[in-house]
Amino acid sequence: MLLEFLLRPQNIGGTWIADTLIMPHHIETHEIRVFKAVYEENGFKKAADKLFVTQSAVSQTISNLEKKLDTLLLQRNPLKLTETGIRLLNYAQTVLTEEDNLRSDIKNINNGILSTLLVAMNSTVNSLYGSELLANYCDESPLTRIKLNVMPSRQIITAITSDLWELGFGPFQKSMPEHFQTIALFQDERVLMISSEHPMYRSIVSEGEHRLREIPLIVSHLDDPDMRPAIDKLRDNFGTIWEITDLPLRMSLVARGLGMTYLDQRVASANRLCNNFKALEFVSFAKIPLTFGLYHRKGKQLSMGARHFIEVCAAFSFG
Repeated sequence: MLLEFLLRPQNIGGTWIADTLIMPHHIETHEIRVFKAVYEENGFKKAADKLFVTQSAVSQTISNLEKKLDTLLLQRNPLKLTETGIRLLNYAQTVLTEEDNLRSDIKNINNGILSTLLVAMNSTVNSLYGSELLANYCDESPLTRIKLNVMPSRQIITAITSDLWELGFGPFQKSMPEHFQTIALFQDERVLMISSEHPMYRSIVSEGEHRLREIPLIVSHLDDPDMRPAIDKLRDNFGTIWEITDLPLRMSLVARGLGMTYLDQRVASANRLCNNFKALEFVSFAKIPLTFGLYHRKGKQLSMGARHFIEVCAAFSFG
């Protein structure tokens, strides 16, 4: 169990001083498993039957957990999650799913499947190269279990930092976290684009970038660090912002004249949906240079699957 000591400030004679040590409590896996069972079974008795323990043991576990977190997690009679209970349930689902995945991975390794590749890609990499990269990988590693998720770049950074995924593949931030090891693979440019069929396209060209505030900006994630020119937040230059993680849907909405978006040049060139897209090159924040590549935590012992995927990507021709 990890122990962490903090100082709790106290007000003495009008002066705040820190003199009291407090020790945050660690949430045990069995506690969140009991909590999740109570929610799923809609009752303490049914949860106890499912877990093969007594009802008093379940009640005591929930009571101790609420005292530990200093909050009410479940309203009784009728049973209902509180707001903090909903947050804990989301955490419980993530932790217990990862535990199940770990057990499955260990079982597969013991049964002859050599490794598991855990890689998160951003939508550009996936749409352009995902299929071919995995085909090349599987030609040489047919027994490796593959778990790939497509997510916005900012979420990949968070996932790698928290060890939820082993490898990330996407655009680098201007300043990558110090605890990351990066492997640059290709360059591209992200460009602000709009359909030439958009009813406001001509007025934007003739009147300038202030008209952009009247058109939704459709992006995968609000204030993505990859999309911050200089120190200004890009969002401040726009009005309405739609966050849509699916790349084909974003392009389809722009093609229908419903908004504008930032697209990587390689994606725009490779997709027929973008045939009528125009780059708003006169806008001061229209272009963002990007370096794409792999990254993982420094000093992390990578799995055989991850090491081989790095080799496959290093040998791949990104053009």
